[in-house]
Formats: sequence, structure tokens, C-alpha cells
Amino acid sequence: KDISVGVYPNPYRVQATWDGNLERDRKLYFFNLPASCEVRIYTLAGDLVDSFTHDATSYQGEGIQWTEKFSRGNRVYAGGEHAWDLVTKDDQALASGLYFYTVEDNTTGKVQRGRFLVIK
Repeated sequence: KDISVGVYPNPYRVQATWDGNLERDRKLYFFNLPASCEVRIYTLAGDLVDSFTHDATSYQGEGIQWTEKFSRGNRVYAGGEHAWDLVTKDDQALASGLYFYTVEDNTTGKVQRGRFLVIK
């Protein structure tokens, strides 16, 4: 059975205890990502909010705030997780609402879909 891609925290609550004070400190985490994939985030209307490429061979956990603050020494990442800062491709903070995402495996072409909720 295939492993499903997901997002946490979901729902995402702005100003939760783990959030930073700045817009770019806020993160959603995509997990169980294929080793090489394209992640796209959409509004309910189908407009593209943002996209990024995940490559497990080069991603070193940039943006995973918890590990940056609390782990020491060399960190090893399994490669299936990627942090996203909830900022749109137009450099705007994400509004409250329901969003959809797709994850396309660059090796197989398989597309997985999901959704997440942002509450402000």
C-alpha cells in the first residue's frame, strides 16, 4: 500500500504556542513526500497560492524550526518532510480558509491530493 502524503498541524491555528512572532516563522509541514516531487497549494477557487520542489537528496530541513532550536550537532533527515512558511508566491501572508494541495512524484508521475485549514 502507498503511504499517503499529509500536512501538520491541521488545522493550522495562527498564534499557536509553537509559532514565531514573524510571518515567516510560521510553518506547515508536509510529510511522507516522495524523494523528488512538486508540491502545489491552491485556493478553493483553484488559484495557485504557492509551489515548491522537494528533493530529499538536497533538502536539509531548512525551515523546520523545532529542530533548529532544540537539536544539537549534525541532524539527519529521512527526506520525506518539508516545511512551508504559509507565504504566497506573491509574498503575502496566507488568509484564513480551506486550501488544497497536490504532490506530484517526479519519478512516477503519481499525484496525491489533500487539504488543510488555516484559522486566524
